[in-house]
Amino acid sequence: MSRTRHRLRAAAFAAVCGAMLLTGCSSDRQDDTTPGQSRAEAAARGEQEINARSRTALRDGGDLRVPVDALPTNYNPVQVNGARVVTWQLSEAILPGAFTNAPSGDYALNKAFFQSAELTSKSPQIITYRIAKNAVWSNGRPLTWEDLRGQWRALSGKDKAYEGYSNVGYGDISSVRRGGSDQEAVVTLRKPFAEWQGLFNLLVPKEVTASAATFNKGWLEAPAITAGPFSVGKIDKTGKSVVLRRNPSWWGEKPPLDRVVLRVLDPAARADELANQGIDIYPIGADLDLFTRAKDMPGVEIRQAPERLAGQLTFNGSKGALLADESLRRAVAQAVDPEAITRALIGKIVPGAEPVGNHILPPGDPGYRDNSATLPFDATAAGRQLDTLGWKLKGEQRVKDGKKLSLRLVGQATPVGKATCSLIKEQLRAVGIEARIQPVPLEKFYDSYLLPGNFDLIAFEWTKSASPFAHDRPVFQKPEGENFGSNFGRVHIPRVDALYDEGLAELDTAERRRIANEIDVLAWKHAHHLPLYAGSGAYAVREGLANYGAHGLGAYGFDRAGFLK
Repeated sequence: MSRTRHRLRAAAFAAVCGAMLLTGCSSDRQDDTTPGQSRAEAAARGEQEINARSRTALRDGGDLRVPVDALPTNYNPVQVNGARVVTWQLSEAILPGAFTNAPSGDYALNKAFFQSAELTSKSPQIITYRIAKNAVWSNGRPLTWEDLRGQWRALSGKDKAYEGYSNVGYGDISSVRRGGSDQEAVVTLRKPFAEWQGLFNLLVPKEVTASAATFNKGWLEAPAITAGPFSVGKIDKTGKSVVLRRNPSWWGEKPPLDRVVLRVLDPAARADELANQGIDIYPIGADLDLFTRAKDMPGVEIRQAPERLAGQLTFNGSKGALLADESLRRAVAQAVDPEAITRALIGKIVPGAEPVGNHILPPGDPGYRDNSATLPFDATAAGRQLDTLGWKLKGEQRVKDGKKLSLRLVGQATPVGKATCSLIKEQLRAVGIEARIQPVPLEKFYDSYLLPGNFDLIAFEWTKSASPFAHDRPVFQKPEGENFGSNFGRVHIPRVDALYDEGLAELDTAERRRIANEIDVLAWKHAHHLPLYAGSGAYAVREGLANYGAHGLGAYGFDRAGFLK
């Protein structure tokens, strides 16, 4: 596989994991966190703050204006350069999927497109999909089993010309065949795949997967064939916006909104734009200024629900890098205090916020366990380890063989990125390590720094998935030249490979969670990367906007959003 392709694959994962973009939800549920209830407990209950209302309470029409960080560079969401958060957000409104995320974070059947999707055999594992009879593509062709077969072939990894975003799961499929009708697909796997509900959760038409050229570059400018409650009205490259409009051929319940406008807008400009009626919502994340501005803004409220986003610190453990030395990497990790960082960044937005204690499962997941005691913050222990390694204090600086212990700390040139790096710098300075902060514009962060490993330490935010094994396996994969998946620090733990094989094949949920925690303990032990804070899940939202806001662990979904009468 070419160097370019691997860089594209990594870029796709980086964009998915590093971006903080707006999300919505399609649930009717809205519960406030009860006094004394932890954020993890709230997440486990599937709580959201979306101002949930019935369709009859909403006026017909209106535009929902949503700021985003960037437009898609490829509108095919299952191609490596298209697998980005903004593309998936857009795609949920205009493309089919077998399952969607429920507010609890579990999978829920997407009944608009599939009557059923069931495990009909365990040995061999067979999944039978029954497509909704009235589901059609925008070119008038019904959705059929051939659409699933085409996507499997494109993502299986067999034909290297197809630049698929991931072959996890798809590579285990042995066949996709026609069932009792064109609307029934029978999918057979060579070996068990526990997270099978994550397959075909965005489905592209067979016309896109017909050739590698069409798959890779056919949707660079726009998605040509769609199916969903909305369709693409206009893509304005100059104005950097995408306008979605109601799909007149939609067979489901009519969306309340006339249009959804996704518009590129710098985070620093979003508070003013919301105040001036230019947008209807913005994510607060860990930005205290955005939080403070929203609190005092007339006609605006803050909605909050725990979600899967988390900040983390990645160590460059590649061959020849200073932190390839695991003992040194562990010492650096122990010198960083996630609790203090969480308190400083999130504490004023979410009182009582706690640091993330698991690399694999997010707080609120039923299997979540805080394993951070495996490698806890301990500046004294870090200092002792540095002494043992020969990095002795000379004044306030660690020195070995006449060389200072100096690390380049890369972060995004945003308020949150700058604040995170500043805190880490001071914590490392306390044990004699110099951190040279390098703030980087978002447009250069991934391609010029994260992907090529152009850092010693790098801080960014990561989004987890309802399929933690399939989603996170590339984070721990063995680097082979330019093929490093999402393992940006190139730290490889051999035992983890076998554990991922076990977890992906384990159909028992409790056992799969046990394996996830075993992987997590190893990630702490070997200082693969360091989890820091959980995202606030907070959004500034116009008061009259209903069925939208803080989605928690649920899906995006524009189909039920609208404005009160």
